[in-house]
Amino acid sequence: MITVNVNNQIHSFKEPVKLHELLEQLKIKPSGIAIAINNEIISKPKWEHTLLEEGNNVLVIRATQGG
Repeated sequence: MITVNVNNQIHSFKEPVKLHELLEQLKIKPSGIAIAINNEIISKPKWEHTLLEEGNNVLVIRATQGG
């Protein structure tokens, strides 16, 4: 079992998940977002290969329009 914090909400998974799998499971659309793990920005090409570890803090930031 692995537990990660996503935008200040705890999520548990039966096995380690990759970042792109986390987005799918949480139904987060990958367009228009940026992701940081433990305060380090993860570039979009790395999402498919980045394996989350126990206790990771994941921050998903959504771009918004405004002025």
